[in-house]
Amino acid sequence: MSGESSPNESGDGPNPAIVVGVVFSAIVALTVIAYTVTVSAVNLLTVDLLAYPIAGVAPFVVITGAILTIPIMIPTALISMKRLG
Repeated sequence: MSGESSPNESGDGPNPAIVVGVVFSAIVALTVIAYTVTVSAVNLLTVDLLAYPIAGVAPFVVITGAILTIPIMIPTALISMKRLG
């Protein structure tokens, strides 16, 4: 509890590159699924159902993609630090 390593502890923790890579890949995969569902829903509701032109809807799809990139980095950092720390 003193914060010092005991001589019995080995320094064989998980490889940081593998932990960050796996966490990042999992979060990106979930984000791609969320983006696909969002784009499909926007396309279905606006273009197919309400007959909006694609050019009028495209900026919202791009903005959705930009917003979904923000949550990729924060959970990657938090989960990686928890696993490595």
